[in-house]
Amino acid sequence: MGKIFRETASLSKAELFYYDTKEEKPVIICIHGMYGRAETWSDFIIHYADRYRVIAPDLRGHGRSSKPDGYYTIDEMGEDIRELMEMLGIEHAILVGHSMGGGIAGYLAARYRHMVKAAAILDKTAKGPEKHAPILSSQVKEYDAFTKEWRETFDTRREALECIRMSSGSELETEYFVNSLYEDKSGYHFMFSKQALAAYRANNYDWMDLLSLITCKTLLIKSAGEGCVTKQDFMEMEACLKDAIVYTMSNTNHNVHLAEKEEFYQVFDQFLNYITQQKNKSCGNK
Repeated sequence: MGKIFRETASLSKAELFYYDTKEEKPVIICIHGMYGRAETWSDFIIHYADRYRVIAPDLRGHGRSSKPDGYYTIDEMGEDIRELMEMLGIEHAILVGHSMGGGIAGYLAARYRHMVKAAAILDKTAKGPEKHAPILSSQVKEYDAFTKEWRETFDTRREALECIRMSSGSELETEYFVNSLYEDKSGYHFMFSKQALAAYRANNYDWMDLLSLITCKTLLIKSAGEGCVTKQDFMEMEACLKDAIVYTMSNTNHNVHLAEKEEFYQVFDQFLNYITQQKNKSCGNK
């Protein structure tokens, strides 16, 4: 594969850091989940860089992107991705989103159908609370529940690792959080904003109604566990989609694209092959 370029895009409401292979090929945009960053897609980028231009941003509030005051809804973060696509001159792309990123991919596929060639939603339910007036991150009183007890600064990397391991369910999850550690003169910190994550949780809403608006080929993948997407939610999501492929992984880990890579890539390759076949049929009918 070629080089992975690191760039920063100055959008209207945020500065977005992103990885980009910059090849003249069909585009896949990877959208990470909560606490994540572009780095979590490194293996995916390597796997597909010979066939696709792969772009993976740090979402606002995460990684090396800015942490502006905002609502951190799938709408708001989705608009950042749309604006990034327009800035880069990308007319349409295949989207793959994990967890929170899956909600963003779903939003874009529903609202900007002309820009989304296909979408993959990984271990994310569309079920949630009834939509309500959002709260700005600066006005959220509670920190993100999962990380609120974590210190803001650690003297050593070992201390940070011990803190992460106490909360993590697996070494894979520990590695996921370690990818967001950085060191400065005061110690070790996390790149994500707890305030931003708290706003995302506070403003989370049910988006089942968006699924019926999606017309592109959609891949739904869930883990073998029920922690993030129940079997019932999965079936209801499939029923709402016009053209869906569904798959349940053999592993219970939430990071479905990382836990069993060979299994995941086999399913994702089938998804991509279907899209290519559909494109070839369309060209042949012209």
